[in-house]
Amino acid sequence: MKKCPFCAEDIPEESKVCKFCSSTVVRKCPFCAEEIVANATSCRFCRSAIPAAGAPASSPVPSGPLGAERGVVMSIVLTFLTCGIYGWVWLYKIGDELNSHQGMGRLKPGVDILLILVTCGLWGIYVMYKYPRALQEITQDEKAPVVDLTVPCLILTIFGLQIVSLAILQSELNKHWEAHHAQGT
Repeated sequence: MKKCPFCAEDIPEESKVCKFCSSTVVRKCPFCAEEIVANATSCRFCRSAIPAAGAPASSPVPSGPLGAERGVVMSIVLTFLTCGIYGWVWLYKIGDELNSHQGMGRLKPGVDILLILVTCGLWGIYVMYKYPRALQEITQDEKAPVVDLTVPCLILTIFGLQIVSLAILQSELNKHWEAHHAQGT
C-alpha cells in the first residue's frame, strides 16, 4: 500500500487514480517519460526538475541538455578526409543530441547507423526524414520558430547528397543551440 499524495489515504501500489479523492496520483516525467508521483518536484529517475502539474501554458517548456555547435564546413571536410567515417560519427552525435535535448529517447542513432549499413544506405533516407522531424517537434514543443527541413533533407538524401542534408540539419541545430544560449536556458 502507498499513500495518496493528495488525501493521504492508503491505496494499492499499482493505483494511478486515488479511489478516495479521484486524484491522478502518477504522471510521466516530461524528460525521461518514466512514471513519477503526480506532485513530484523532481524526477527520481533522471533527476530533472519537474514543473508544477498546473503550470500555465505560457511558461517556457523545459528542455534537456544542449548539444555542441559544430562548424558545418569543418564537418564536411572531416567527412571527406575520413572517407565518410566522420559522417557516421556526425550523424550519431546529431541523433544523440536530439535525444538528450528532447528527453524522450525516441531516436536510436546507433541502431539507425547499423540499419543504414545493413540496408546499403536505404535506411538513411528514412533517417534523414526522422531527424529533421524530431528537430521540428522540439521547436514546436518549445514554442520557438519552426523550420521544416524534412522535405529538403529527404529529397537531397534520395539524390545521394546526404552530406548536404547533414550540413543543413547541423546548421539549423546550431541556430537552435544559439537561441537557447541567448535566452540563458
